Amino acid sequence: MLCCRYALPLVTKRLESIKINQRPRNTVVCAAKGPRPRYPQIWKSRNRIGTVSKSAKLVTCVKQLSNVNEEVYGALDLFIAWELEFPLITVKKALKILQKEQEWKRIIQVIKWMLSKGQGRTMGTYFTLLNALAEDGRLEEAEELWVKLFSDNLESTPSIFFDKMISIYYHKDMHEKMFELCFFLPSYLRLLCSTII
Repeated sequence: MLCCRYALPLVTKRLESIKINQRPRNTVVCAAKGPRPRYPQIWKSRNRIGTVSKSAKLVTCVKQLSNVNEEVYGALDLFIAWELEFPLITVKKALKILQKEQEWKRIIQVIKWMLSKGQGRTMGTYFTLLNALAEDGRLEEAEELWVKLFSDNLESTPSIFFDKMISIYYHKDMHEKMFELCFFLPSYLRLLCSTII
């Protein structure tokens, strides 16, 4: 049974001044003889987890899995299931941690998953993927990515991509492809090839 109690104003003898308390005593009293407890909203959590701890948790979650893509993609989907927005900053920090630990296969899996979600389509992400593919020894995929990036962004391909592809070809003794790439370089990037030749 619920009842409401209201604070009554204090009336003085002269009826001239009415003094009302500053704190209203409007409380709902439950049958257990006490004020009703206030519970926090379910969707608002007070303990916020920062992006650094989230990214560390993502790294440990991904590193414990096998190399099966479906298993990794499922775990990553579960990781972001309750997020309102895609946690791009968390994933980028996790990629930096994986890059420091040289977990190239995991980097490739996480970036491909992120790109399949339509997130993180930046040159930095593509460069990290290109670097991971080269370090993992997957040259065919690295060349496919390079051709796709170069054909899509003829005028705006950063010089760091050319430098990376030249260094990949140089270290793998693929000199013909390296000279072919130097032939397609814009005029302002010819200095990269002049140092090699």
